Amino acid sequence: RVLEPHIVPALRNLRAVIRNVSDAPLDEAAKYELLFRLRNKEDEFMRAGTLLAGVSFEVLANPGNSQAVAIPGQKFELTGTFTNRANLKMDNVELGLTVRGGIQFSSKPAQRDELGYNEKATQQFEVTVGDDAEYSQPYWSRQDVFRQALYNLDQPQYANLPYAPPEIIGTASYRIGGVRFSTTQAVMGAGNRPLLIVPAISISLAPRLGVIPASRRQGQVELHVEVMSNAASAADAKIHLELPQGWTATPAESALHFTHVGEIQNAEFRVNVAQVAAGKSYKVQALAEFNGKQYRDGYEIIAHPDLETQHLFHPASAELTGVDVRVAPGLKIGYIMGAGDEVPEALEQLGIKPQMLSATDLASGNLSQFDAILVGLRASAVRADYKTYNSRLLDYAKNGGNLIVQYQTPEFDEIQYGPYPYQMGKNPEEVSEENSKITILDPANPIFAGPNKITGADFDNWVEERGSKFLTTWDPQYKALLECHDRDQPPQKGGLLVARYGKGTFTYIAYALYRQLPAGVPGAYRLLANLISLSKSPQMRAETHR
Repeated sequence: RVLEPHIVPALRNLRAVIRNVSDAPLDEAAKYELLFRLRNKEDEFMRAGTLLAGVSFEVLANPGNSQAVAIPGQKFELTGTFTNRANLKMDNVELGLTVRGGIQFSSKPAQRDELGYNEKATQQFEVTVGDDAEYSQPYWSRQDVFRQALYNLDQPQYANLPYAPPEIIGTASYRIGGVRFSTTQAVMGAGNRPLLIVPAISISLAPRLGVIPASRRQGQVELHVEVMSNAASAADAKIHLELPQGWTATPAESALHFTHVGEIQNAEFRVNVAQVAAGKSYKVQALAEFNGKQYRDGYEIIAHPDLETQHLFHPASAELTGVDVRVAPGLKIGYIMGAGDEVPEALEQLGIKPQMLSATDLASGNLSQFDAILVGLRASAVRADYKTYNSRLLDYAKNGGNLIVQYQTPEFDEIQYGPYPYQMGKNPEEVSEENSKITILDPANPIFAGPNKITGADFDNWVEERGSKFLTTWDPQYKALLECHDRDQPPQKGGLLVARYGKGTFTYIAYALYRQLPAGVPGAYRLLANLISLSKSPQMRAETHR
């Protein structure tokens, strides 16, 4: 009742106005503005008409074709289905596709002259994805996610849109009362998700950023390659690394066999590294050979039930930087993982394989075997066993251990996790300016003395922030070692506190090592190396034996 007496004539009249304005001798800027608004209103009327008509329109990969993605060189079939749910007649129903980026299609015309209530129009399409087809990905990107604040516009024609439009879009048009309406729908693949164009092979390399101690004449780096096959049938791929001169990898090549779409396999490489220079970067590139082509990039899938799936592409490469960093020899490190971080991986780059501590370890394990125990991010919020057995950790420190607690949240105030009173508070401070001036309050402290001499230069080129969840008040037994602050913020000293406790030490560090280490910041590795080496420093040993 609303569609024919109101929407149909209104749309007919609106289009007449658009034609008149297009032909009118108006100022070009004024005409552009007016036509822009009128055409937006035309789209709104067509959407209203489609909703009021109860139109059902979808374009799906044919039953039996279980693909959720398509790859260059592939052919597949789609079926478009248009259903009239309105109690009125539609005529000249036409279905089609709009494609871009090296995609072609063919179909037999299947126009329906008239479509009644609950009647359907269907059409088959055969789609060919060209060898040079564009992959489905955001039209923006960042080469350096840690230091590049603004995105590059790779396809500026889509600026101001949330995402680039799909590569394949179904189109439907029909007439009611002599007025043409149209609607579009993204082509859907398996799982009722938009069909995306992806490479036949997705390859990624981890870590993407890392360090190599320059103090070693030679060393080894463990690199992990993850490969996903999107090929429609069984596939064989060969994986190898392109390395700097003088470096070698074991194995030299890895052969992988895939049996189905979406299968993921891993290849592990042990890279023998010649001595590196401090401050110099070295690039390692992972490469997959499949079906006569080479693949050097991969993507991570960002998916949520309420959002469109997006693919974020990255080169399958690693940038490894030589760093002047030393670690006390023979360290054995325990790690209490909290909400999740990449600090254990950073320790491995220093040549230390930490032992991840379970609830059983905290309850009854031999903690005295560790030269240092690190507590991961927000463990006080997510690890009930950390709270339950904290007294064993304090005993570990009291008996000569080196207990290091990283960034926590206000749950840290629920019990006394440290050996002496402290307060974080409900709204603890953070220092978000990553280049804020750092003042070292006690340069002679063992944490700054060795095995690496920590200076202000070690806080250069930090990313995102200095730190978060600084302590607000603390017992005099704790000693503040660093001070910094944002603009118009009072000086903050609660980000790195250390206390002697019995024969050992307790350290709280809110400075964001967990952000700096994955970004390959040299100073963060040097500071971490000193923290975990603290129990073996000559100064600490001398004080312990007094």
